[in-house]
Amino acid sequence: MPFQFSLAAVLKFRESTEQREYLALERIHQEVVHMEARLRQIEEWRQAAAQRREADLAEGIPSIHLQGDFQQELSLEQQRDAFQGKLQELKAKRQIHLKAYQKARQKREVIAELRTRQKNAYDREQAKRQQNLIDDLFLSRRKRGE
Repeated sequence: MPFQFSLAAVLKFRESTEQREYLALERIHQEVVHMEARLRQIEEWRQAAAQRREADLAEGIPSIHLQGDFQQELSLEQQRDAFQGKLQELKAKRQIHLKAYQKARQKREVIAELRTRQKNAYDREQAKRQQNLIDDLFLSRRKRGE
């Protein structure tokens, strides 16, 4: 009789739950990485705008042009601030999903460990039965030979 784990359905459910949580965590992580890249890009643009404004100031251009540079820089700063807020939300969401994943993994590991222990006990019992069968065969042949 082959090994049958009575909680196989529970183990399968826990594995699928763990996988689902892992995928959700991975998706959030990708959003965080994407948002960090966007923030770096905005910061580069903001620094470039500030350098242009400084260069324009050094050249002594009309104030209307400086005001345009200033407005662009201000817009980039507002975008950066909005993205930083979104990034903080995503990081908090990632922590929540990380905890959910860790909990799902732990629950799966408990059932998997139980399965491993039961399988090992089954294997030991099978080996014991097989050894008893071999011993019985050996003894029966020996008795016939006497």
